[in-house]
Amino acid sequence: MQKKLAQQSASSFFLALFCYWLLLSFLDRIAFAVAVLYKIEDIKDIGYAFLYGLKLDFSLAAYLTVLPFLVFTVQHLWLRNPVSPWILRVYVILLTFLFVAVTVANLPLYEAWGEKISKRALLLGLDTIGGVSSSVDLEMIGQAAFVAFIFLACAYCFYRSVVLPRQKYSQQPLKRTVLLFWAGAAVLFLFIRGGYVGQTLNQSSVYFSDDNKANHLAVNTYWSFFKDLTKSTKKNPYQFMDAEEAYRLCPSTQRPNVDSIEQVLTTNRPNVILIILESMVAQIFEDLGGEKDVTKGLKRLMDEGVSFRRAYAAADRSDKGMIAVLSGFPAQGPESIIQHIPKHEKLPGIGQIFDSLGYATSFYHGGHSEFYNFKSYMFAHGTQRVVDNTDFPITVQRNSWGAYDHVVAERMLEDLKEDGKPFFSIFYTLVNHEPFHLSSAYHFGNNTKANAYRSTAYYTDTMLCSFIEKIKIEPWYENTIVVVTSDHGHVYPLEKYGLERPERYHIPLFLFGGALRKEWCGKKVEDVVSQLDIAGTLAHFVGVSSTRFKYSQDLFSKNREHMAFYNANGNFGIINNDGTVSYDMLRRDIGYSTFPKDSIRLRDSLMQIAKGYYHTVFNDFLSY
Repeated sequence: MQKKLAQQSASSFFLALFCYWLLLSFLDRIAFAVAVLYKIEDIKDIGYAFLYGLKLDFSLAAYLTVLPFLVFTVQHLWLRNPVSPWILRVYVILLTFLFVAVTVANLPLYEAWGEKISKRALLLGLDTIGGVSSSVDLEMIGQAAFVAFIFLACAYCFYRSVVLPRQKYSQQPLKRTVLLFWAGAAVLFLFIRGGYVGQTLNQSSVYFSDDNKANHLAVNTYWSFFKDLTKSTKKNPYQFMDAEEAYRLCPSTQRPNVDSIEQVLTTNRPNVILIILESMVAQIFEDLGGEKDVTKGLKRLMDEGVSFRRAYAAADRSDKGMIAVLSGFPAQGPESIIQHIPKHEKLPGIGQIFDSLGYATSFYHGGHSEFYNFKSYMFAHGTQRVVDNTDFPITVQRNSWGAYDHVVAERMLEDLKEDGKPFFSIFYTLVNHEPFHLSSAYHFGNNTKANAYRSTAYYTDTMLCSFIEKIKIEPWYENTIVVVTSDHGHVYPLEKYGLERPERYHIPLFLFGGALRKEWCGKKVEDVVSQLDIAGTLAHFVGVSSTRFKYSQDLFSKNREHMAFYNANGNFGIINNDGTVSYDMLRRDIGYSTFPKDSIRLRDSLMQIAKGYYHTVFNDFLSY
């Protein structure tokens, strides 16, 4: 009877501990479900997500049970004595607090990025702690505190009432210990691997819906995070074919070195002002099919010059958008080349071209230029003057990120007046960044994140138009071209486009100014273009070949390919004038397509081009 009780005590303890880990996954999924509930297309998918997600829940629980199981085995085979119960308690406490930290960080991250917490997010957060703190507001802190309290309270009650009473040492025969070891090892291995035959578990194992929000709900946050932490960044994740075939398919490698370029400027030595708008998406531009009243001033500026109505960002975040615009280099999925200073220093940069031609080169940003290594990139690529938050007195108006854009614009205008020679100047705006804080009135209110976003976008519109009106009266404006784009798109204001959708990356891109030829004023280009094409275009504006920008085409090339590529951590896509197709890296299949069933061959051929493109891009990243 005593032997039977000992065996039951051991098995019931491990069952209780296993259920404890399941509970933590369950609590995380509940928190995530509440956060994305309004985005789930079919409410029944929530139940299915909990059901399908059990595969990874069981796998995680098995992984976490392995170490206590091994300690138990050693204790009964060799020590034959009780060990301190605090060994297990410390193990559980550390992991529990780690999990609650992951849960509370994942919720706002997913809202902003559209993907769950990953190694890339962790590294960016550690590298840019100031930027992370600037994105936090009281609402986020309150949400995090509430979730953490509920999470820890449930975990504590379960552990104390269910696990702790079963954490007792009882001697048992050697034979039973060996039997329990082999039985337990078999069960844990079964759960960890997801079966004894076939492919091992991965995130796609729990995908069940064409609604990616539901699929993301099914994916175990902790399992996915730990899996991502162990992935090698030295291996190309886009190895769909051999390198030679990928290079052949990559459009950039087939483009002629010399294109027939439309001459749109009145001079080959213009002043250039490049304005990169923070998080401005096409959905707030009336001319791009968006809302009417958010960017009325920018609409007038678009009408003055050339606007590209189907322009797309290369990626979903600022670090990748900056490289796309200034170096014409595509996004690299789980990697970000600007985070690797030895690599990004080898990239070509448009600033280097203007610097070599004797231009005054400058970069203006209200935040901290060390963020995402922007400062090192600028100085490494021909920028002579970097002006950021530290260059303004403490008395100037600031939000959580830094000096307000209108303050920066005033400083920029003063400096440009004093340069005394042709200039290339970059203005990277700030205020339209999460958490969308304004010290002035919110034009659209701030009762929701979407309205706060509209309000900061409205501020950006007003600020920029005021800045442009001031430079128009300067004598050098007649020799100036102004290029306006966005660093990336955003989930706001509509909150309905996931990272697999092209609408998420649809951004403004237009240019105007005194140096633009009159016949080009008011033109609207309906063909697909890419944010990457800005670098090649600016090079041609000053008579320099764009061949150094391998992935950038001139916006005004007569024989250019009307094609754009977009990329996030978990998917990538390709857009041309006919449609869009994207690939889900977790599902390992097409994630979204606009092509009808009778155009499957066209869809698949485009998909092959995209696979070859990103295979080549990542190989280039590794080679830098």
